[in-house]
Amino acid sequence: MKHDLPSFAVLIDADNVNQESIAPILEEITRHARITVRRIYGDFTSQNLSAWKVKLAEHAIHPIQQYRNTVGKNASDSALIIDAMDLLHSRRFEGFCLVSSDSDFTRLATRIREDGLVVYGFGEKKAPKAFVNACDRYIYVENLLNTRAPDASAEIPTAESVPAGPNAPRAIDGSASAPDQIEPIPLAPAITAPLSFRPPALALNLLMRAYSNVADELGWALLGHLSSYIHANHSDFDPRSYGCTKFIDLIQKTASFELVQRQYKNGQSYFCRPASSAQPLETHTAAPRKSASRETYRAALVQAVSDATASNGWALVSAIGQKLKSAGRRVGESGHSTLTETLMATGLFEMRGSGAARYFRLRANGKAAIS
Repeated sequence: MKHDLPSFAVLIDADNVNQESIAPILEEITRHARITVRRIYGDFTSQNLSAWKVKLAEHAIHPIQQYRNTVGKNASDSALIIDAMDLLHSRRFEGFCLVSSDSDFTRLATRIREDGLVVYGFGEKKAPKAFVNACDRYIYVENLLNTRAPDASAEIPTAESVPAGPNAPRAIDGSASAPDQIEPIPLAPAITAPLSFRPPALALNLLMRAYSNVADELGWALLGHLSSYIHANHSDFDPRSYGCTKFIDLIQKTASFELVQRQYKNGQSYFCRPASSAQPLETHTAAPRKSASRETYRAALVQAVSDATASNGWALVSAIGQKLKSAGRRVGESGHSTLTETLMATGLFEMRGSGAARYFRLRANGKAAIS
């Protein structure tokens, strides 16, 4: 039987994942792949893992028992790595999901990717950056837990009606669990506090940087290409970190992009470009000079473009840079790392071309924007 979705193996480090995370993690994986192997590794005779029994049966996860024969040594990690290599060499899979926040799996992730397979990582925000970057995508479980919708029909228990401690009912899939279904065994601490989302505006510099690399000759960027570029360079990027369900929601909430839907290949796709009202995001690493306001800097950009404009009405980006430098201004004053990002972030200019052959000119309404 032929399947449309790629085949993935899911390997779970029981010591580094909370039971409440399993359901949303598996749901997230099935959005992208078909799970053909589900294994979890740990010492399930220990008190803190013995409560996994019901959860494993519920999600058809095969437990791999590893006794702690030596204090300070984690046999579970070694078993997971050995199994992963065996599965990799079987050539049956197109990708792996490693569920852990442990840096011990960093080399495993890079080794799997070296064979051309996709690696998804799932873990908490405390995960080491090295492991996060070793994965094609790394999804924080905090984002998954905060986006799971509770059952609206379920009665919200009060503090007086719910027993405290490990006997308290825990919602796994949105429905309330009866108190007698929870065994009195210490569980890994659940993430119960509301997640503090980052304002969408904090993603603006990242979006602008990606836009400058994927925009076409007319200055439009396909949303799919924009998202792919960001994920390729930031494996832990997730719109849910900014309180947005989808990437397009994040684009809209920044209020810095013009968004249109038009014909692309065999269907309709969304394209974006910086809106005329887009403002560069000020950062602490590259603050504008104190004696110059944003408006005077924007005016300097307009003047540089004007001075560099050729007879065809367009100015080459390198020529603009030279004019800007001659005027005693720096790209770093804008808070952006490249001149292309700086120019597009203002929303004052049109762009065409790519790479070093990018050309700019003032939009028709550009002068009004800086007056």
